[in-house]
Amino acid sequence: MKALLVFPFVVLSTVAPAAAYADQCELVSDQIATRALDVLRSHPNVIEYCEPCGDQAPGEPHRIDHLAKQRDTDGSYEVTLDKREIDLAYTYVQTAPSRYENVAALAACPTSGVSPSLAVADASDRGVLITPSPVPVVAAAPPPPPPAPTTTTTRITYVVTEDHVNLWAIIAACVGASGLWALTTILLLRRRRTVAMRPRAIDMVDRNG
Repeated sequence: MKALLVFPFVVLSTVAPAAAYADQCELVSDQIATRALDVLRSHPNVIEYCEPCGDQAPGEPHRIDHLAKQRDTDGSYEVTLDKREIDLAYTYVQTAPSRYENVAALAACPTSGVSPSLAVADASDRGVLITPSPVPVVAAAPPPPPPAPTTTTTRITYVVTEDHVNLWAIIAACVGASGLWALTTILLLRRRRTVAMRPRAIDMVDRNG
């Protein structure tokens, strides 16, 4: 089994030249690159290990200082660590004190011939032992699609009020007015008749005092 004895700042391993790396997840979609950036930001301690390239053991763990993604002329994206391009398939992040997980697996980029994780064990006076592990990793959930634009519908309700004429009230008012006019007319006629029938003697008495 391949293993790595890591002493402080000392790595006992034989690393194949970078040019020999077999590209798998170096150029990816924007979605995969974005997920990889999220993973790397959350777990800044990384190890690079390319099994298909013939690496005898993982590289030295280090912490990310600079992280970015950039787009090439074909519309693909690549992730850069400390201003250099990396292949997600051969990059591992520390997700627990005793475990590193493959970034490509976490970002859902298909790979082949790559261990999904690395196990970290204490080798006592010999340092820390890091070995490939078949333990699978759980891919990061893709970001949810943007919410569909909501359309606000304003409903306007018109209330029509009809003025219903009370016919009976009008009739009653007319009858009342007619009755009052008739009563007034009768009283005036009676008064005139009474004055007309008044004896002249009474008038004379009234004049003579």
